[in-house]
Amino acid sequence: MELRHIKYFVVLAELRNFNKAASELNITQPSLSKSLQKLESLVGGKLFQRNSKNMTITLLGEMVLNHCQNIVKQHDKLKHDIAIFHGNNEDEIRIGASPIPSNCLVGPILAPFMQTCANMTIDLRVGNWQSLTEQLLQGKLDLFVAEARNSGLEDNSLLRLQALPPFSVIFCCRPEHPLVKLPRLYLPTFRDYPMAIPQLLPITVANQFEELFQLQREDFAGLIRFDQLHSIKDSIFNSNLVVLTPEIAVRNELLAGTLVQLNPQLMPQLNARFSIISLAEKTQSEAMKIFTDLLVQRANYVKESVGVNKHIQ
Repeated sequence: MELRHIKYFVVLAELRNFNKAASELNITQPSLSKSLQKLESLVGGKLFQRNSKNMTITLLGEMVLNHCQNIVKQHDKLKHDIAIFHGNNEDEIRIGASPIPSNCLVGPILAPFMQTCANMTIDLRVGNWQSLTEQLLQGKLDLFVAEARNSGLEDNSLLRLQALPPFSVIFCCRPEHPLVKLPRLYLPTFRDYPMAIPQLLPITVANQFEELFQLQREDFAGLIRFDQLHSIKDSIFNSNLVVLTPEIAVRNELLAGTLVQLNPQLMPQLNARFSIISLAEKTQSEAMKIFTDLLVQRANYVKESVGVNKHIQ
């Protein structure tokens, strides 16, 4: 059963007129009639009942039409997805991001991107790097932005990684926090207060703070593991919670003075290292190249425009 016979039949069933269908398909009426006869011989019965005035579809025709319409839709979707995979789609881009780069890097460039690429559809999905990687490999995303260090993504030959500038990871709290009043801070002092850390904080990073984030220590004061920082900001503002987070996630609050950075002695030098992650063998469309360039520009701008924050020595 050839695809052209299926397509011809679907158009004829929709128009119920040989002349109109032949014109729509840009073929002759005899060619359309032969195609219908071929399809009818394959399915073993008449697909239409015809007289001088009317053309109606048979019960067999209704059943065959339902399947043929699905075949045409799936074929069109396949062509569409293949075009997207090879970077030939200029109508839609599908972007993923973990929560912090979604808010601080991806979100702010959507408007300038839409100004540059008018009539573009953007599908934006937020998730952790595991779910975003799965969607990328399944062809559901064109690229995503996430922390790639200690995730194994750098060793995956199927992926292409473009590193963005590193961003400092800091401790912060509300200005009225008791730690703010201390003339000198040490990490062991933090053990007296509840902590908040990213859900997927790498074990190699956590180990740099010794037992600070361990649940089993005797002086444990509580721990929150969060996916999205904004969900716990009210708790930071209104309690003695101390949070470990990339500075860019709280920059506005630091500049406004609603949060302050804590600088304990011997603080490990930590950086969040986000990357633009895409399929290694996939060709980028012009729209994707523009989006990537804007993303890199945004990351460099944010990196270079670190404001004067309130530090505790």
